[in-house]
Amino acid sequence: MTELVDIYKWPSEAFWRSFELRALREVKCESPILEIGCGNGRFSALIFDKIDEAIDINPRAVESCRRIAGHLYGSVRSQDARTLEPRNGGYGTVYANSVLEHIPDVEGVLESCYRALRPGGQLVITVPLKEMNHHLMLPFQWYSRMRQRQLLHLNLLSEAEWRSILARVKFSSVTVKHCLPAAACKLWDRLDGIACLGMGRYRAGAVMRLIFDNALPRRSQQLIKTAVAGWLDRRMDIANGGPPCNALVIARK
Repeated sequence: MTELVDIYKWPSEAFWRSFELRALREVKCESPILEIGCGNGRFSALIFDKIDEAIDINPRAVESCRRIAGHLYGSVRSQDARTLEPRNGGYGTVYANSVLEHIPDVEGVLESCYRALRPGGQLVITVPLKEMNHHLMLPFQWYSRMRQRQLLHLNLLSEAEWRSILARVKFSSVTVKHCLPAAACKLWDRLDGIACLGMGRYRAGAVMRLIFDNALPRRSQQLIKTAVAGWLDRRMDIANGGPPCNALVIARK
């Protein structure tokens, strides 16, 4: 948890990612590996020793990834995930963590992933589920719609809908492992909702992070991070129970 608190700007992000991290570390990914939406690469560095290739549609993310986690990747490039092609016989694994829910043409991306995989290759993704809307801090539709807009969740689907769309793309088998229980989702939203107060760059989370980074001595920052990591770590088991709100999906070509 300490590593996640170092990576992410707000405790809610570290808490959510901790459930995904625990699930992803149990997956055997076959080489060559392609990561979609790599960001700065720091999260994937907690899981993999080596990723052959990575793409991100944002050129700034690509530059950040090369600078921060270049040792992890064979190559990193800016590319639209809908334009993938098989290389050297196809990828053994196409991997994306919390990416596909943000992409408008999700079926086009999945078709591209299928095309890029070799026969028997696997798509490994983590995605939030539509069920999360029933386990937020406030039980109102206007609130869940607002949170969906804030989080840029364009494809907030149920497990059945993910299975259906993957079947349409012709994946032969789909395995779903649940990551984030409802109780943890509600705790996550309580933490994250505070950070989202405000507008644009003036949201509470960004302002508080700016103060944290620039007004506190390094020693104090580390003590706070250690305390927060310990508190979150204890809640991973306490905040357990209820329907799943996030899923690890493994689909075979």
